[in-house]
Amino acid sequence: MKFNYKVCVVVVGCGVGVGYLLGGFIPRDEVKSPEETTEEAKTLPFSNKDYSFGYWQNGYRKHKGDTSKDILCIETGYFGLSLDMAQLDKAKFGRINDDLDYAGALAANGSRMRKLENTELSIELERGGKVYRAVSGVASKERLQGDRFQGTRLWESARYVQNFEIQGLEFKAADGETLVTDSAFRVVAWPNSLSLTAKVTPAISYKTGPELGVNGKGICVIEKAHFIPHRPELEHEQFTLESWIKIPNEFFHKGSGWLLCKNRNEATEGNYGFSIGGGQIRATMNIGGGGAQNRFTAKTGHHTVVADKWHHLAMSYDGKTFSLFVDGHLIDSKEIGKKRILGKGVLSIGKRGDGHGGIAPVVMDQIRVWNRSLSKNELLQHARTPTVMKNRNGLTYEENFESGAAVKHPVWENTKMSIRLKDAKNNWYAEKKVVEKWGVGTHKKVNVNCALVSSKKEDTKIAVAMKLNKLPPVIYDKEFNAYVARVDRPKRDWKGGYNENRNYDDIDITIDSQEEKAVPFLLEMFNPASITGLCPILCDENGVPTGIPVQLSKNWHYREMGAYLRAYALLPTIKGQKKYKLRIIYGFYGKVPSASHAQLSLVGYGGNGRWDQLSIGAWGETYCMDMDMSCVDVAVTDVRMLMARNGLEGRKWSWTDAGWGGDWLSLNDTNGKKHFFNGIKTSYLSHGPCLTEVKYDGYYGTQREVDLATTVRTLRTDDYARTFTTIKYAFDKSVKADGWLFKMGRTRGYMTPKIAYGNGAGLIKEHQVPNGLKKDTVFIPKTTLTGEGPWWVSFPNASSDRRKDWGTGYRALVIRSYKANIGGKEYTNPTIEFPAYHSADEGESNLDFLMTAPEGVTDFNPGDTIEFDVEWITLPRVAADYYGPNETFRKHVTANPSSWKTTYREAVGNNLKVNVDGGTLLHNYPIIIQTDKEEVTVEIEGGVGFVPIRFEGLKHAKGYALYQVVDDKEVKLDQSVHGNDFWQTDYDVKTNSFKMTFNLPLDGLKKSKWRLLFAPVGPAAEKK
Repeated sequence: MKFNYKVCVVVVGCGVGVGYLLGGFIPRDEVKSPEETTEEAKTLPFSNKDYSFGYWQNGYRKHKGDTSKDILCIETGYFGLSLDMAQLDKAKFGRINDDLDYAGALAANGSRMRKLENTELSIELERGGKVYRAVSGVASKERLQGDRFQGTRLWESARYVQNFEIQGLEFKAADGETLVTDSAFRVVAWPNSLSLTAKVTPAISYKTGPELGVNGKGICVIEKAHFIPHRPELEHEQFTLESWIKIPNEFFHKGSGWLLCKNRNEATEGNYGFSIGGGQIRATMNIGGGGAQNRFTAKTGHHTVVADKWHHLAMSYDGKTFSLFVDGHLIDSKEIGKKRILGKGVLSIGKRGDGHGGIAPVVMDQIRVWNRSLSKNELLQHARTPTVMKNRNGLTYEENFESGAAVKHPVWENTKMSIRLKDAKNNWYAEKKVVEKWGVGTHKKVNVNCALVSSKKEDTKIAVAMKLNKLPPVIYDKEFNAYVARVDRPKRDWKGGYNENRNYDDIDITIDSQEEKAVPFLLEMFNPASITGLCPILCDENGVPTGIPVQLSKNWHYREMGAYLRAYALLPTIKGQKKYKLRIIYGFYGKVPSASHAQLSLVGYGGNGRWDQLSIGAWGETYCMDMDMSCVDVAVTDVRMLMARNGLEGRKWSWTDAGWGGDWLSLNDTNGKKHFFNGIKTSYLSHGPCLTEVKYDGYYGTQREVDLATTVRTLRTDDYARTFTTIKYAFDKSVKADGWLFKMGRTRGYMTPKIAYGNGAGLIKEHQVPNGLKKDTVFIPKTTLTGEGPWWVSFPNASSDRRKDWGTGYRALVIRSYKANIGGKEYTNPTIEFPAYHSADEGESNLDFLMTAPEGVTDFNPGDTIEFDVEWITLPRVAADYYGPNETFRKHVTANPSSWKTTYREAVGNNLKVNVDGGTLLHNYPIIIQTDKEEVTVEIEGGVGFVPIRFEGLKHAKGYALYQVVDDKEVKLDQSVHGNDFWQTDYDVKTNSFKMTFNLPLDGLKKSKWRLLFAPVGPAAEKK
């Protein structure tokens, strides 16, 4: 299909720009201007200092034995705060008085934070006249014990707000006495304010023995397992086993192993029981003994179990089907159809029945064994009412642990909580007295707000509205230090979930104020229409994008809260009433799928560090990065396709697969250990929806051996996912060059039957990959790609053997530029290598791709630099797997199934030649132009798919239009569906200017010409 589009551009700010009409191409002279005016741009009430960062000074992931301090840094344009997890009472704080903007502060790394001075931070509890002060968090103990670093939770951390929670505070008195608590310290930072909150409850010091159960008493197993001798009532051919469990928070991330185990271990005939790992519950049964073919496991997803919460577990076997229930709901089942042989071993709590292996800490109650398979309704009733059991028919064994010593829990009285932060100018202090009895499980909070810039809250009122919903009043929440609008499971007249998602959630915002300022605002939405690809943008009341940034932070892992969006913004006010529309985009933005780059919280999943999730549309992830490496030890994790399915009858609008994993730089230290990220800061310049842009800046290595600067982007499109990564490594110390510069791969269960690589002229070589290559076998040793770029690598027909019910495809990489200066020598062609990873289950080989140091280079030394620009794409193997609307792409894949030609088409087709009149070309793909005139003409040679084009330095927020010049006529593109919904605007506070981004449909156009014009109406036009 040939597209001849003319794009109308509107910049954000005052008034409304040239109208966007529905239904195809509109000649310039036929476009009617809207009634609303386009005013002259004016300065919005933002400061150059309105940004913040949250990061770890010495890195998050460390090798065992690394003794560097775990220091959390909160850095904004106004102040800095650093917290040592091992010495919370020895914080550093200071005001930042330079004028660095968001980009400048990113590039400054941690230099500003080194100027902070010691300050007084005290979090105290007073009982009976004795004062206990918080001196550390559980994170410091995790490091000392060599455990996984999980004790500090990253909830939100992007452009405006840092929300970190330090768990497991240790309170000590001056004489060294420790007060046992279940407590956390939350730090919420806006650019010019800081909110500190302590949440505390008296806590149990867990030890093996009697403990409070779900009803009455239970049993606690911490350091020693509990064994119940065999008895016939524990064994039946058809049976149900159920129990209640609770994993104490302090042991939650250590908890791994058997919760209940009958008959030795999983390789033993008759074995059955529950185990846990990573919050995942497994029910296991063995019929036949010995090998794995006789072990049957039903399991939940990860993060199913929540710390410090009672969960009901049940497993059943009816002679045919083996089933696992959690909290009364069927989670998994397996068809077996074999007769179960009864065992005679012990029933063990917290350990394998044979006594081997470690302890899985657990509190347990109400173990029951039945000689029948209970119904779903019976198990649901048991899970809902642990004190009532209506039908005891078939119950052969029951243990409620009511015997033994009495259980006493601490009760506090006449307690005072307080928080203080003190610097040279301010003494911020708050306290809370608790006179009444205070028992375990009742949390109390104390909060102090520290304002670096004074602001009057009482003169501002905010109201929100949403179609079909009556929303609660907006409140000023001290803990978030913002006006908070909460939308809980809203009604919609359209269907959310995994479908096309062509509609938006529009939240109307009305602000009444007595002054011009920027007001901190948070929209907290529970149950968004689709969490995996949403993108909030701030519009004026007519739905025209304003360019005012909205922070995109979200989570779908924390079961206590469910899937939620937290969208933060600084909302400009006027003297009087101002209206906005916060628009939440899901699958499509206008007629084309949207792009988003979100900060995704992993709290509840099992990794509490920074994780960034990119998506095109809202049908699952397309690309993820574990930037704190809190889950894995590589930068790139989940990689998936756009609009792909498993054949013509496969599911649409669903998750897909295109090979897990990849990495940026990976080099080893002198001990053979990988250099991890160190002091990485992240700048979220744009979350979408037309072109995202996020920058990462910091170091690799404990001694900061390598300086890193990276930009990651993805785009709005309808053919296949593209992720752009621009990287520069600058070596400050000598390191061995024995790893990789960039990696694609590390995917278990992936099959790579062939590989191909080439350059701008075409194919260099294609290889059929033999089966059975063992891990780390080097199939293609170091090879320098010849010729002129762009260079490219492809895995045609690669697929996953793990999932048969969704689309699975292959990955490819385009290397658009490459330059290395090593030892005074310049290298302009990349060097690649293909080692093998784990073979797929069928024995088919599985290759990784590496970009390595140039051939012959064994070391990098101070002064060496490497920089490159790569584009990661994911592709369907055959046309039947693609269900998107791009007919040009479909025809290509039909003619070239599983072919390297599809990768080559992208490489050379988007090797654009761009000429600009009225501005300066900064980047050719995506196209980025710095304008110097209000009329800009762009000539483009080439183009595949929807090509992003961004104009920077625009003086106005609205009133621009982008036209395609066709046969000397200017024609406007209209991709809108709901009005004003196909372009992106970003406000640049440093220059008081705007950026506007469009996605140009260039398929089939060998050459095209585009013209950006400013065409205001109303007062602005009269002044011109």
